[in-house]
Amino acid sequence: MSCEEVKPELVAYHFGTIGPEARESVEGHLPSCASCLREFISLKRAMETSEDEPRPSQASRERLRLAVARELRARAPAPSWRWWERPLALGGALAVLASALLVTYRASISEPVAPRSFYQLERDAAGTPSPE
Repeated sequence: MSCEEVKPELVAYHFGTIGPEARESVEGHLPSCASCLREFISLKRAMETSEDEPRPSQASRERLRLAVARELRARAPAPSWRWWERPLALGGALAVLASALLVTYRASISEPVAPRSFYQLERDAAGTPSPE
């Protein structure tokens, strides 16, 4: 593809609206032609950073916001919780927590048992009274 054929396609290439064959041709030409590459970079820079271009009106900005919001709502997954499932899940979690607290409390107030040594267990098995 020659420079005369590439230069009109640079804007479409920048915005991604170029056809697949033309895109391949432009991508093949740009690395080998410094002039077209400079032209593309300056065009890209001018489009992305230009402040002297007219700004979009408030109405067009609002239309864009509404279109984006509609698109996002259309893609959003449906809520997975039904209205009654959240309180049910919360109640179940609270019941488990209360049970764990009750078991911990009961274990902490029970009378501690002194550990028995091997010799005490041996004496108990033999039926010998302890010297205590």
